[in-house]
Amino acid sequence: MKLKTILTILILVLIVACSPAGGEPTVPDDPVTEPTPMADENPDVDIPTKIIEGEATVESIGIVILESFPVQVHVNATGYLGDGCTTLGEIETSRESNTFTVTIPTERPADALCTQQLVGFDENIALDVLGLPAGIYTVNVNGVTDTFTLDMDNSVQPLPGTDSEPTSELDLPDGDVAELLRLTLERALVAQEIPDYALLADQPEIVLSTENIDPALLPELDGVDLVTMSPEEIQAKADAEGDFPYLRFQGFTAVSQEEVRVSLGNSWAVSADSDMIYLSGGGFTISYGRTADGWDGEITEMWIS
Repeated sequence: MKLKTILTILILVLIVACSPAGGEPTVPDDPVTEPTPMADENPDVDIPTKIIEGEATVESIGIVILESFPVQVHVNATGYLGDGCTTLGEIETSRESNTFTVTIPTERPADALCTQQLVGFDENIALDVLGLPAGIYTVNVNGVTDTFTLDMDNSVQPLPGTDSEPTSELDLPDGDVAELLRLTLERALVAQEIPDYALLADQPEIVLSTENIDPALLPELDGVDLVTMSPEEIQAKADAEGDFPYLRFQGFTAVSQEEVRVSLGNSWAVSADSDMIYLSGGGFTISYGRTADGWDGEITEMWIS
């Protein structure tokens, strides 16, 4: 009996020693956090895809100068992408002094499984050369460089009588302007002296831009169906009917009351959906001098692409 009593006391002591103070069960300070469901367990969870950005490998570049006036300059870049998942990003172009920098970036999903075959690309990029002075310019496309030369300032002299004409003491009377327009158009369209006239000969009508001129001063030419349109109307016609060539007076410089230079160009109206780059077209500059019999002109500059 005494042994049984001793054993009972020992068991009670052990129970008390193993219990927390106060006899209350221990409760964790923080509740257990439920695991975050994976995308395949919960399709509504959007896990962002990491994108690796880089630069395309450019193998060669070529510079194309469209011999309009003002001239247009495009750079053609060819190269390759590293695999089937890499795509071209948005091309960026900037200029500092006489150097154009063109960056062709790439984008690739970091976790994508892709074919390792190289993918080629061929991109045409227009450079903003309007208003640049004559000189030599460098183009750098992802480290590949080339140069081009502007032989003359790439700006346009507006015709007298237009809203954009600067104030000048050499402003010519409307009668002189009308006569100079007539003489220039006759040499271009009747005598067919403008370079690449064949482009215009195939057109049912010849479109002349009203940019830089007053349409009221234009003449009627025998055998020539001349239609005047604003730049906006020309673009709308191209968008609706397709690309077509047109004429535009590109410069009119009154050196004095007795000497005037007029430039007329033949270029293309390109629709918004067109991916063509035209190398055809041309133009000329006629230097006129006033004589006792009127204005007499000589072609002093011609260009063709």
